[in-house]
Amino acid sequence: MLHQFRLLHISAWLALAWHTPAIEATAQIQRLELTLPTTNRAIFGPDPSRFYMYTNRSFEGRQSKPWQGGKFGYVRTPKRTTAGVLFTKFHEGIDIRPSARDRSNKPLDPVRSIAAGKVIHVSNLAGASNYGRYIVIEHDWGYGRFYSLYAHLSAVNCSPGQPVRPGTTIGKLGYSGVGIDRTRAHLHLELNMMISPEFPRWYGKHFTSPNRHGLYNGLNLVGLDIAGLFLAHQRNPSITIPQFMSGMQVYWKVLIANKGIPALLKLYPWLARNMADANANPSWEISLSSSGVPLAIAPSTKSVGTPTLSWVTYSPTPHSWNTRSRLSGSKSSATLSASGRRYIQQLSGNF
Repeated sequence: MLHQFRLLHISAWLALAWHTPAIEATAQIQRLELTLPTTNRAIFGPDPSRFYMYTNRSFEGRQSKPWQGGKFGYVRTPKRTTAGVLFTKFHEGIDIRPSARDRSNKPLDPVRSIAAGKVIHVSNLAGASNYGRYIVIEHDWGYGRFYSLYAHLSAVNCSPGQPVRPGTTIGKLGYSGVGIDRTRAHLHLELNMMISPEFPRWYGKHFTSPNRHGLYNGLNLVGLDIAGLFLAHQRNPSITIPQFMSGMQVYWKVLIANKGIPALLKLYPWLARNMADANANPSWEISLSSSGVPLAIAPSTKSVGTPTLSWVTYSPTPHSWNTRSRLSGSKSSATLSASGRRYIQQLSGNF
């Protein structure tokens, strides 16, 4: 198999139900030891505009170049609403501007691994993805595997299977990929959870175009707030990712039929909640952030035949704007869209 997964026995999951100390008692936890991927350290300074690469924006007849468009989160495609301007397009990583350029304005920055791990995927063909040339590194800190992704590279200096340390040079910052020119050259950086170990099979059911990237296709990786993690890690070098994620807000919950322990729990057993109640439960309830990051999985006594939305936070604006179009409806009423149903099938393994 392309990927070996850490499996924990069901009895261990009972100890993993919520608290990070229980996780640390069950697994060999390693410190993150995060480092920035380029020499640009302005994220820690008073002027973040020196860290993020701007986007070109046209809104209500006005052209602008907001650096905020390079941040993580809902930072793009503004819409005017009764509640003010709402940004409706999600940016899954951060865009880091170069620190140095040559006389022709080409960036010179080397790109380095943000933590110890192993190079797991290299896409050296610029036209094979919107990411352009990109690299994926697998990290295992003792509570499931995470994946840093480095995109829009001008050159790749590593190979699959290569071990790396924090700060190992793996490539060069560039502007490969769709819609990026030399002026906007940047490193697009993500830190992701994997959605499904069965992604190639799921992809084949829904798409006719070839999957050139196997498990490490961007559709199978869901991004965490890497900028927020860098800042939290600077304040507390001992922080774990489950601790960091405990501050994320649940936006929606969905029920899936119980067809065995969800594969996602085998990847990330610390997502388990109330496992003492997992006794022939007819369904599982998955809690997700607005961007689709899984935050918890718990047994449920409700019976469902197909994925069913069980709760959504109140929003005066369309839920589609807040959930990457995975939900439709507004206020306290919502339903899964077609893309939402596909996502839950992928995430749950029920397809």
